[in-house]
Amino acid sequence: MNTSEIEAFLAVVRYGNISKAAKQSFISQSTISQRIKSLETKLEIRLIERSKGITSIKLSSEGENFYKIALKWEQLMTDSKMLKQKQYDQHISIAGVDSINNFILNDVFRRLVSENPTTRYFFRTHQSTEIYNLVEENTVDIGFILQERASESVNKEEFFKEELVLVLNRPVEIGTHITLGSLDTAKELYINWGHVFTLWHEKHFGYAGTLGVEVHTGVLLNEFLKSEEYWAIIPVSMAKQFTEGRDLHVVRFNQDKPYRISYLIYDQNNKNAKSIYNDILKYKTLIENKIRLSESIAHFEI
Repeated sequence: MNTSEIEAFLAVVRYGNISKAAKQSFISQSTISQRIKSLETKLEIRLIERSKGITSIKLSSEGENFYKIALKWEQLMTDSKMLKQKQYDQHISIAGVDSINNFILNDVFRRLVSENPTTRYFFRTHQSTEIYNLVEENTVDIGFILQERASESVNKEEFFKEELVLVLNRPVEIGTHITLGSLDTAKELYINWGHVFTLWHEKHFGYAGTLGVEVHTGVLLNEFLKSEEYWAIIPVSMAKQFTEGRDLHVVRFNQDKPYRISYLIYDQNNKNAKSIYNDILKYKTLIENKIRLSESIAHFEI
């Protein structure tokens, strides 16, 4: 098994058929076919299901498993080549959900990179379940998640608790009494902010999910909020960014406030995890400012 064989396999998977893979790799179809057959012979497994007259490829179950291994090999090769270009003292990989990476830790990440030039950082954005898997596999050093999950090898610590607020994109007169019952539930923009939030949502709306639109990123939620018909319950950090230069109305809950809890997770055998987390905590004040709601932002209460 050699570099050219694995590269040929990855090219075929990415481009969907041998013809396109060969063209993009600047080699002949026969060459790329021979490399894959050689790889299968050495591994003693069938990677690709072959059917007469079918041009698109389909991976076998063994091929699907090997694809994951090939991706890791590709990353290792990239890292090895980078060593020739620049010597790093440390490699750090951090994963987080969209709302934490882009609305809480974005400035922290920039400062980490700026102040630690001999450290190579890899910041990844995934769903909470995916981050658990990455931490368990030691693909990433630490993760920041919202959804809890039992794991024998992963330690979990509370990172922060953040208040949630209601955001509207329509005129609201000062002194107007806003109630949850007055909202059109079919126009809710919904992100699952964790178990505590789903319990709160079920208590006040009668169900844990939504009758409206469920999204997974703050960017997409903000796009929908450009229409006056939609509303959302979102973290303070997100609301503060959304209201910059826009006439959005932020409504604070004066009792039974909803909130979300973010957790830090890391493999218990990862010796670097704690030091990485401590580096992030150096910017604790910056993080606290992100989740602090000023009175100039929230003009109304429920």
